[in-house]
Amino acid sequence: VYVSNILNTKEMKKIYILIGITTLSLTGCNSLLDELPDNQVRIDTPEKVRRVVTNAYPTASTAVISELSSDNIADIGTIITYANYLSEEASYWQRIQEYSDSDGLQNIWTSHYKAINHANTALEAIEKMGNPESTNASKGEALVARAYAHFSLVNLFCKPYNPTTSASDLGIPYMLASETELDGRYSRGTVAQVYAQIDADLTAGLPLINDSNYEMPKYHFNKKAAYAFAARFYLYYQQWQKALDAANVVLTTNNTTTKNMLRNWKDFRDATKTGGTDIEKFAIYYTREDETANLMLHPVYSLISSSYFSTSNARRFIHNHRIAGETLATANPWDKQGNSGKANYGYEFYWFTPFDVFDNRRDAVVYGKFPTFKDSSTRTIMIPFTTDETLLVRAEAKILLGQYDSAVTDLNMFTSKFIQQTTINGYTSSNTLTKDEIIDFYNGIAYSESTINGATQKKHLNPSFTISSDGVQEPLLHYVLQCRRVLTLGEGLRWQDVRRYNIEVARYQSDNSNRNDATVKAILPANDLRRAIQLPDAVIGKGMQENPR
Repeated sequence: VYVSNILNTKEMKKIYILIGITTLSLTGCNSLLDELPDNQVRIDTPEKVRRVVTNAYPTASTAVISELSSDNIADIGTIITYANYLSEEASYWQRIQEYSDSDGLQNIWTSHYKAINHANTALEAIEKMGNPESTNASKGEALVARAYAHFSLVNLFCKPYNPTTSASDLGIPYMLASETELDGRYSRGTVAQVYAQIDADLTAGLPLINDSNYEMPKYHFNKKAAYAFAARFYLYYQQWQKALDAANVVLTTNNTTTKNMLRNWKDFRDATKTGGTDIEKFAIYYTREDETANLMLHPVYSLISSSYFSTSNARRFIHNHRIAGETLATANPWDKQGNSGKANYGYEFYWFTPFDVFDNRRDAVVYGKFPTFKDSSTRTIMIPFTTDETLLVRAEAKILLGQYDSAVTDLNMFTSKFIQQTTINGYTSSNTLTKDEIIDFYNGIAYSESTINGATQKKHLNPSFTISSDGVQEPLLHYVLQCRRVLTLGEGLRWQDVRRYNIEVARYQSDNSNRNDATVKAILPANDLRRAIQLPDAVIGKGMQENPR
C-alpha cells in the first residue's frame, strides 16, 4: 500500500502512531523485562506496571486461518498459480505445517503466550506491591487481556464449548504465572476449565477497567471493548443473559442512543470505489480511531491484505462469486429478489462494497478492511470489537432467551444503517423487517446442501444446545447468523459460528476451463474433529498432547 499517496497529513500522523504502538507491543517492554535475568525484573511502580500491561496483547491474529477454514472461502482452481501452502492446508482442513509466516500457527501460539506472560508479570508485580489502589486499572486490563489471549487460543485449537463434553474435551494451558518458556510439561486441561478461568478473570477484571488510565484508550481494553469481549465470551459460553447484560453496558438499553453508536455505513459510499488505491482508502477509513463503532484497534503483524486477500495478484482461496451467492449477491430478507448483485456486482442496495471482483479468469474478491503500511507489508490493524457486532451478539442472546421482538428491533437497527433503501429495476429494498417477514423468508428457502446447485444461506444448525421448535427461534437464528456473516467478511468470525452451530462446510473448486463450473472438492461434516485446528508441530514436538484425529 502506498500510504503516502492516499492519506492527508492528519491520517499520516495516525499511521505513524499505529506503527509506533505496533513496535512498542513488540519491543517497548523488552528493555524493561531485560533489566534483570530470569524474568526477575523490578516492576515496583504503577507506571512500570502500566508499561508491562501495554504488551499484554498478541502481535498475531487468528483471522487468516479462521477465514480460510470457513464457508466464506472457495477454491478458484489450480489455474491460479499463487497459493501458499498455509492457505491450501487451512482451506482443506489439513494439518498446517510450520512456515515462517506471521499468520502461521507457531507465531499465533507464541505471540499469544508472550502476551499472557506480560499480563502475568504485571499481576505478580501488583501482588508484590501489596495491590495498591493506584494499580487497579492496570490489574483489570491485565486480567481481561489474559482472558482474551486464552479465549483466542481455545477457540482455534480446541472444540467449541459444549456443556455436555467440555469437561473432557482437550483445552489449552491456562497460564496463571509468568514463565520463561512454555513447553510440553504443561497439561492442556479441558475446555471447561479454560472457560471457567476466563470467566473468573473477567469477573475480577471488568469492574477495575478505567479508561482514564490510557493515553489512547482504543488501543487497550477500554470499558466498552472489555464488555464487548465479555458479551462474545458469554455468548460462546451459552450464558445468554450474561451476554445480553454485557452487551447492554456497551450499547445501553436506549435504542436511539444505540443506533447512533453504530457505524454510519453511508459514509463509505464516498470513501470507497473499486480497484487500486481505493481499496486502501476503504481500509484506512474502516480502521479510523475516531470512528465510534470501532471499540478497539489491534495492531498486528499479518500478511492478510498483501498475501491472502489482495488486488496485487489473483488468489486461489478467496470469497468468489459462488460464495457471494450465499452472502451479498443473493436473495436476502432485505432484498428478496437478489437484485443487488446483478449489475456488475455493484451491490447497489449496500452502502459499501467490502470487496472487488476481477475478470472471469481471476474471479477473486478482496477485503478492504486491513491497511498495510509503506515501510512494511507485514503490519496491519484489526478491529476485534465493534458496536455493530456487539449489537448482533445482543440480538442472538435475545433470540436464545425467547425475546424475539426485542431481537428484531436490534436487527433492524443494524440493517437500517447497513442497507440502502432504494429502488432498482422496479424493486425496492427493505432495510427494516417485521418478525413475520423474516420467518416467511427463511421458511421459503431450502436448507443448504453440499452440492453444486444446493448451497443456500440457510444452513443446517446442529448446536450443542436445543433450538426451540416454536417456528420462530430458528428462522431468527438464521437471520442473525447471516447478518454477522456479511458484517464480518474477512475477519474470521464466521468460522466461530460454523463451529458453534456445527455447520457443514463444502469447499467448492472452480473448473479451470470454465470458471462458471465447479465441483465439491471436499466437505467438512458436522462434528468433524478437524474443527479444532491441530497444535503447532513445535508444540507437539515438545510433548504436548495433540488433538485427536
